Amino acid sequence: MNKTLLILLVCLTNLAYSQTSNQFEYYSQNNIIINIALEDCIDAKKGIEKQYNFIEIINNNSSPVKVSFKKDIWYNNVCQSCNSNSEEYKVNLVIPANSSVNGDCDSENKSLRIFSKMLNLNKVRKLSKYELKNINVEIIK
Repeated sequence: MNKTLLILLVCLTNLAYSQTSNQFEYYSQNNIIINIALEDCIDAKKGIEKQYNFIEIINNNSSPVKVSFKKDIWYNNVCQSCNSNSEEYKVNLVIPANSSVNGDCDSENKSLRIFSKMLNLNKVRKLSKYELKNINVEIIK
């Protein structure tokens, strides 16, 4: 009986917060790789179903690096950030040697994610395009 309850609890936990992923390499230069992963973030308990593009930055250097760029984001074919100087669209991170940072469904750090759409609502804005502009990598000595 206890085994059955444990299995049921594990299954329900997985269903309550599930993710699907589709990742590709966006940028690769000077031992820095930027991957983008389209993921569904579903929290059935809260009734939230969102889709994000999560950014992963991998530093394959033996030294830490500072990586910066601006996110240009289009919703319904209108650029929301192209003429904006808001910090909301800027990413400035220090990544330790031989390590990585990435956005995810749980992260409070919103700089490494781009909202795509609500999965359970039809008549809301949807991401139509994005670009990471002015990617700058600086090795920290």
